[in-house]
Amino acid sequence: MPYLTDMFHDQNGSRRPAPDPAPATGFDRQALAARLGSAILGQPAAVEAVVRAVTLAHVGAADPHRPRAAILLVGPTGVGKTELVRQTAAALRSGPDDLCRIDMNALAQEHYAASFTGAPPGYAGSKESLTLFDKATIEGDPYTPGLVLFDEIEKADATVIRALLHVLDTGELRLANGKERISFRNSFVFLTSNLGSAQVARRLRGGPLRRWRGTDRASTHAIVRRAVENFFDPEFFNRIDETIVLDPLDTDTAVRVAALEIDRLAARLARRGVRLRCDATVAPALAACGFDPVYGARGLRRHLRVFLAEPVADAILCHRTPGSEVTLCARVVQGRVVVTAAGDVSG
Repeated sequence: MPYLTDMFHDQNGSRRPAPDPAPATGFDRQALAARLGSAILGQPAAVEAVVRAVTLAHVGAADPHRPRAAILLVGPTGVGKTELVRQTAAALRSGPDDLCRIDMNALAQEHYAASFTGAPPGYAGSKESLTLFDKATIEGDPYTPGLVLFDEIEKADATVIRALLHVLDTGELRLANGKERISFRNSFVFLTSNLGSAQVARRLRGGPLRRWRGTDRASTHAIVRRAVENFFDPEFFNRIDETIVLDPLDTDTAVRVAALEIDRLAARLARRGVRLRCDATVAPALAACGFDPVYGARGLRRHLRVFLAEPVADAILCHRTPGSEVTLCARVVQGRVVVTAAGDVSG
């Protein structure tokens, strides 16, 4: 005959709190900061905010009855808001796409609020509990945190945004059927927004590009924060742990972004037997011609596609024979990037 304590243990073992994801000694804060900083250029405050949030959650200092962190990333287009979240997923989970991403611009009508909690009783689909949320990715497991991104949150209808109040406050979302719920308490919640970017763009267009330091940077942040506070309801804004304003990219950062994109292009080509060597003047030349602070890194990436990737593709077609490897050299000639073959090696 089993003891009552053994029976109680068997019946309630699943209710015990999950163990800590890892011992405190297994977390390398500097390594996480270096990894995010190498991928997200020119945004040290945003990187530090993410590292700080992960650190608090890892050591158990975060509120266990709320999401591990709720962070709002605000800034112009092309400054790295979404990419920062993707790189965080790569560091904490299995890869940059291993997250639950909700594109809020697709939820611009009031009735889309039901896409979070599912159809209410009496409506088609109420028994299936269909929801946009990937429960497994959000809840994670005792060793892996969940991660959810609400991208461009200001594009959604106000009713849809208010549907997230309970998630940010208690870390739980009960589905409309009343039987199931999704826990966000083991999840990092990120929200991105372009609020205030139109005003910032007018400032950038109105004068020469500056380094965005001192009073100019402070005034830009004030514009963005004022736009955020005017848009969101106080009860929603008050549930966000930290609001981070990302700076427009400056010319120095643009050169570094161009160099990073060139390295990524070279890595992709290397997997296909093509070695790309770029002169030191290529990245500055591409940044000087293709960088617009209003469009950020995305505009620069489009410029690199036209003025570097396409000449590289033409050179590969001209100089590479089937089954061989080729080395290409890129340099600046009279303000243009010229790509030539350095030699072929039989594969």
